[in-house]
Amino acid sequence: MSFSWENEWRLQNLKEESFLTKHIMDKTPGWVRFVRRKVPASLRRTLESAFGKAFFMVFQKGTGIIEKTYKKDEQRHTYKTSSKKLRREGFSAAGVRRFDRQAKRTIVKNSIISLFEGLVLGLGGMGIPDIPVFVSVMLKSIYEIAISFGFDYTSDEEKLFILNIIDTALKSGDELRGKNEKLNRLIDAMSEADDEDMDEHVIKLMISRQVDSSAEALSKELLYGKFIQGKAIIGIIGGMNDVTCLKKITDYAVLKYKRRFLIKYKE
Repeated sequence: MSFSWENEWRLQNLKEESFLTKHIMDKTPGWVRFVRRKVPASLRRTLESAFGKAFFMVFQKGTGIIEKTYKKDEQRHTYKTSSKKLRREGFSAAGVRRFDRQAKRTIVKNSIISLFEGLVLGLGGMGIPDIPVFVSVMLKSIYEIAISFGFDYTSDEEKLFILNIIDTALKSGDELRGKNEKLNRLIDAMSEADDEDMDEHVIKLMISRQVDSSAEALSKELLYGKFIQGKAIIGIIGGMNDVTCLKKITDYAVLKYKRRFLIKYKE
């Protein structure tokens, strides 16, 4: 291993620890606690069901549509160009930054999209109709981050990885730390495994279970924002909550794909 790689690996672990420390506490806003007391149980179940259905529909069947919203081939070309340059010039901090910048541009761009659609639909008093739109923007962001670091996102193994990113990013406390350690073990296993090592039926079963878990995590994070987003004008507050949630997920996605990227380039 080169000195540069070891430095990047130490920095990577420090950044992950910083994320965990920042989100270790459950920072539920006061307005969420207030709204939580006002939401009837029947409406809560309706919103949870809408979340589950929208998430499943977009995640399982919406990839083709989502891919039409960004220049996939162009981003892949950018990655390949940067990758060739890194291998030609040798591993360095400056070389790695090129991949970071590409991923972070994705975060900024999609955060603006999420803010705009959240505010517009919130102004119009539309909460539930916003759910598939938010899920689409979220997955678009993760897909683009994956491409930025040279990873496909279409295989069942990658779908399971993405679901775990979403679920883990929205946890707090000991659960966040525990799931993060579990995800790092999955990354290690993915880096060592061949396709033959992965049982197709087991992976599909794991995906089915993880879809429910990830949808539930999103529901808990956004449920009350969607409730007030269904109220015209004040729904703007709920729409802004989309951006906060998206940033948490995409920041974490960059950390996990960067970790895989470093393992792939380990010398």
